[in-house]
Amino acid sequence: MRKTIKLITSATLVLSVATAFSLQKGYKLTGKIRGVDKGLIYLSHNIGNKEIKDSAVITNGSFNFSGTVPEVKMYTLKIKGDKQQKNFFLENKDISITGHKDSLFNAKVIGSPETDTYFGFYNGPWKAITAKAGQIYRRLDSTNQKGKVTLSPAQRKPFDDEFKALDVLNQNAIKAYVAAHASSVAVAAIVEDRFINYPNPEQAAIMYALFSPAVKASFYGRAIKESLALTNKTAPGKLAPDFVMNDIDGKPVKLSALRGKYVLVDFWASWCGPCRKENPNVAAAYKKYHDKGFEILGVSLDSKKEAWLKAINDDDLTWKHVSDLKGWANTAAALYGIKSVPASFLLDKAGKVVAKDLRGEELNNTLSNLFKD
Repeated sequence: MRKTIKLITSATLVLSVATAFSLQKGYKLTGKIRGVDKGLIYLSHNIGNKEIKDSAVITNGSFNFSGTVPEVKMYTLKIKGDKQQKNFFLENKDISITGHKDSLFNAKVIGSPETDTYFGFYNGPWKAITAKAGQIYRRLDSTNQKGKVTLSPAQRKPFDDEFKALDVLNQNAIKAYVAAHASSVAVAAIVEDRFINYPNPEQAAIMYALFSPAVKASFYGRAIKESLALTNKTAPGKLAPDFVMNDIDGKPVKLSALRGKYVLVDFWASWCGPCRKENPNVAAAYKKYHDKGFEILGVSLDSKKEAWLKAINDDDLTWKHVSDLKGWANTAAALYGIKSVPASFLLDKAGKVVAKDLRGEELNNTLSNLFKD
């Protein structure tokens, strides 16, 4: 009996030691970069708007980092003085990266399953979708002479229909990929890329439901959950979150002070091409409906006042404008969960959200119905 117990104990000890050795307590990142003999290379990631950076010396093209990461996240490698960078998922594993300094973004990563899953999507399904989108855009550019010719609604409709069909194809491709890799943190990052940063909360919620519990608890899973919670706060029928921000003269403007009118809260920036392209449509709506009780509150995500004021003047935007000049850290943008611009919220006279992201004819038609044109 004692011999049996001793054998079991010995076997358990051997198993425990083997298990201990098999557990990865941290990461060991080694790299070999051709085209650079010596220098400094940075390993960085972001926490909120703050960049956290480590560095290593490159010797004969080789470098190494070691440490422990509390959770799997996207990190970036960048050689000092170069613009090229390599994004990858840092895991508590032995990971190697090899490539050339002039094409660092194409460097090969070995030992990171999450990186394989992430780029497996972008080099596979996503690449096929963007190729189809490119074909549609080329035909559209040929038809409208690269924007020089304004197409009629009838001329534009076939292209819009193709884009809508492609969007459905995109959603189905992502859903299939998420379902096939539901236990991978990388798919949460993909969903954040495609449906949070380019807002589509309905699809984001569908994808989130497919995640494993561990992925829901991951950095990207938490970010998606938080974003969806913010989206719910600004859903149609909800009272729009109130905020106070200074106008172009430094005077505070409170959103709730505009109640009694229909208000378009318009998030934009001087550096945002799509925003500037949409401004004439917004200006036309303001001119048509302002005297009937329509107001616009432009919220700029600029960080430089001169650029902000110049864009207002150049685009002849005659409505109320506010900004805290904090760029993407704009407090109102954070309150509304803004991940991309342009973004807008149409509020009723009581300050409740009527609709989101109305542009062009959609904005005009909605206002026409509200004001009974």
